[in-house]
Amino acid sequence: MKTKFVNRIATPDTLMRPAPFWSWNDKLDEQELRRQIREMADKGWGSYFMHSRVGLVTGYLSDEWMSLVNACADEAEKTGTHAWLYDEDKWPSGFAGGQVPEKDEAYRSRGLVLVRKGMSGANDTVLCDVTYEGKDYQICKRIAALDNAWFNGASYVDLMSPDAVRAFIDCTHEKYAAACGKHFGKAIPGIFTDEPCYLMNNDYDAPVVPWSEFLPGFFTQMKGYDILDNLPMLFFETGDYQKVRFDFYDVATELFKRSFTKQYYDWCDEHNIVMTGHFMSEDTLSYQTQWSGDVMSHYECMHWPGIDKLCRQVTEIVTVKQVTSVADQLGKERTFCEVFGVSGQQVSFFHRKWIGDWQAALGINFVNHHLSLYSMRGERKRDYPPNFFYQQPWWGDERGFADYQARLCTAATGGNRLVDVLLIQPLTSVWSEYSPLHASNEFAIEDSYDKPFARISKALMEEKMDFHYGNENIMANHGSVDGGALRVGKHSYSCVIMPPSRNLKSSTYALLKEYLKAGGKLIAVGEIPSRIDGAEADVDLTGAIPVDTVAEAISAADAFFPERVRITDQFTGKNASTVFVHSREEDGSIRHLIVNTDEARKVKASVRIPGNATTAVVDLYNGCAYKFDPIGGEFDVILAPAGSLLVVCGEEAKGITEPLPAILESGACFEDFATAIPDLAVEDFDCEPLEENVFLLNDFSLELDGRVAYEGPVCGAWHKHFYPAAEGTPFKATYTFASEIEAEGCFAAIEVAENLDRITFNGAEVRSAKAPGELGAFDPAKSWKDINFTKVHLPKFRKGLNILVIEGRKSNNITGPGCHVRIPDWQQHRPTEAEEVYICGKFQVKQVSDGLYAIAGYEKPRGANLTEEGFPFYCGRAMYSARFELAERASGRTYLKLNEASMANARVKLNGTDIGILRWKPYILDISDVVKQGMNKLEIETSTTLVNAFGPNRHSGIKEVKGIGPHTFPEMSRFSEEYELFDNGFKGVGIFCK
Repeated sequence: MKTKFVNRIATPDTLMRPAPFWSWNDKLDEQELRRQIREMADKGWGSYFMHSRVGLVTGYLSDEWMSLVNACADEAEKTGTHAWLYDEDKWPSGFAGGQVPEKDEAYRSRGLVLVRKGMSGANDTVLCDVTYEGKDYQICKRIAALDNAWFNGASYVDLMSPDAVRAFIDCTHEKYAAACGKHFGKAIPGIFTDEPCYLMNNDYDAPVVPWSEFLPGFFTQMKGYDILDNLPMLFFETGDYQKVRFDFYDVATELFKRSFTKQYYDWCDEHNIVMTGHFMSEDTLSYQTQWSGDVMSHYECMHWPGIDKLCRQVTEIVTVKQVTSVADQLGKERTFCEVFGVSGQQVSFFHRKWIGDWQAALGINFVNHHLSLYSMRGERKRDYPPNFFYQQPWWGDERGFADYQARLCTAATGGNRLVDVLLIQPLTSVWSEYSPLHASNEFAIEDSYDKPFARISKALMEEKMDFHYGNENIMANHGSVDGGALRVGKHSYSCVIMPPSRNLKSSTYALLKEYLKAGGKLIAVGEIPSRIDGAEADVDLTGAIPVDTVAEAISAADAFFPERVRITDQFTGKNASTVFVHSREEDGSIRHLIVNTDEARKVKASVRIPGNATTAVVDLYNGCAYKFDPIGGEFDVILAPAGSLLVVCGEEAKGITEPLPAILESGACFEDFATAIPDLAVEDFDCEPLEENVFLLNDFSLELDGRVAYEGPVCGAWHKHFYPAAEGTPFKATYTFASEIEAEGCFAAIEVAENLDRITFNGAEVRSAKAPGELGAFDPAKSWKDINFTKVHLPKFRKGLNILVIEGRKSNNITGPGCHVRIPDWQQHRPTEAEEVYICGKFQVKQVSDGLYAIAGYEKPRGANLTEEGFPFYCGRAMYSARFELAERASGRTYLKLNEASMANARVKLNGTDIGILRWKPYILDISDVVKQGMNKLEIETSTTLVNAFGPNRHSGIKEVKGIGPHTFPEMSRFSEEYELFDNGFKGVGIFCK
């Protein structure tokens, strides 16, 4: 019998499924858009965000744009998916691709800058003079100029201005409502806002704080005095600056929230669509102060609040906990995360599981993949990789992983989160001290508040004491004392921890005093705050438990919660600190999501779950539920790196009778294979690459207007030579390579080759497989990997040097890393690129010297590591075949284990039957039902990623770089002649008979 929850896990709702940022980044074609939607639906994705990105050619918000949005909504209805809107041309939201700041100077962003006297600029208005420590300064209002390349030659906007926000809504949301409103609340469920902020902090070359024409009047209304009389205290430590700074950021936050977030939310509410998205620089308290004030308070005015968590790391507990705390407290249905981006093309399944499980343990239940590229040509392929889409060799196996992520999100949804600790967020302490003037001041704030706050947060998760943050603005609106507990919205807490803090809001102070009077447990780390609402005060928190360190705070809290999930690392005999637990109660049952957050180390864990209820285990990978009988709630399990386990207790577990297997595909094992010797080793495989080999040409000579402008690696030419060249400039790119053979049947993949004037190979003219300007859906007969990587079939190579030359006229809207300009006559745009070229065919690639390769005769690789076996740039699939003889069929279970695997994934077939797909450690499959006594035929189909072909692969130390974006690729200071390539293969198979 399956319970309601187990049924939800087995067949998750479409809106639980992955929903990528779908990068609309080129001249868009309806046939291709519809095809790509069908690709996403087929691979198990439930939604997509139609997101303008770098390289867009089709007119943003034009009639054609709206027609394509409607076409995608129509295809969503046909495929059972959801087409989400995205509210901006790139990001941050608010400028409508440049339309809003171009309408009226009053809408343009502005800040208060501090300059030396007499150094104000043309866009500055002097508000006051100030002398500090013998130096003369001026504080000026600076209005952004209409010259910012990132904002399409316009500027950012003032989101503290309700009028500017209304103009943005009129330019964007109202247009969507008029053109696509029939789909609202159905095929179009909602809209995403990306990184709005009250100050574009990095747009100013001077110390700056946020400003708006609406701020002085609103400040006086809220605080009762004139901020214009107190501006120096926003920069200098003079007078009662803590009070002024607290008031200033309190007011700026509230004005931003009312003008932007509340107005936006109300519009979405009225139009029956979900508002989701995330705010700029939410990561730390210091960043929030600079960019947006208080992100947690904004979440109150979002239907499905969200964050981003980018790069290849799992360190941002504060970021995640901020959004999941508010969502839990205020009963928000979903918590969104823009995730996986900026981590490199080598990321496929394992890293997504590692990061995805970690964020689910912290409460995220809506996964937004960053990024799925409509087109990979030119700068687009460098748009914060990886690209999670059809261009990847592993894409055909995405479905099973999408199912896993949908189940994971389902497991983190429904019922109530079991949380009994509230950690006060010390943001207002940062407000009262922050000044943009001195970096040392910012770092002091981080040391005083951000770092201990983050350390306590991490320690609580490590010790299995799940918690919420107490944001002072949220507590002011939703806080109360309920018996001996402090309540925030739907949740009450029997233990409150106050990290090092200097200031409290008066509303928080009153709440804590009432809580202590009712017998509540308050642990205060460090000194008791000495300011209320920024002003010096005699703060009395009698009854609080004073501690000096984070460790002491955790120890004090630990004593209050003896009956909680405990997990011991068997190797150390201590708490398994890398294992996080997320517990929920629903319909009389409790479920525990147990996650190993370590990327590299498995954990042999001893787990103790309190209570004595009926217990079952659910494998989130396949949705199967298994009967489980831990003795006294205690059991041992081996969690692979990024391995996870879902344990359900109570009603949800009753009626489940399927016996528990030794291995769960989610990465949990109940038997240890690590020290076991295989009964049979299979090491001799026949390996056959299933696609053409790739020879990468990424050095060239570039002529512009008849003169040699550059010779060297292609990455050095993009932003210094090709993109800056005037439109229409004739160019000629010459690529040379050596071949030891006269290879035939090869082709070159050249980006938008159809728009070039001439292509020659060894002096002979060759032609593109596509006609000039041809669009339409992806056709593998004409394109390689991507719609814009056009095939150009080549005559026979000659032994020795071969020369490929492309000639055309520069036509491109890229202006810098990640930047583009609008194209007025975009319908006639026929772009050209000066990029790497990919020679594809049946050959080997032989390393001649450091950084130098040549084409050689084809030899079948062994497959232990294709990268070192003549396939260094290969980006495709490979088939491994072998036969093994099992002398005697074991009466128990039989398992297969891949040894030293380095690949995106491996699809395993035994005796003609698909067994499963291996995507991460321990790389073990149960083959008992298919293996037979005597001879067995084993086939393993593996996939690579795009990383070795698309790089960056000549960037020194690239394997250790956690964040990879458009600036990484042309970074010549890190250029290396030697290629840094990733391994691809495995070293045999072990067969275990248990």
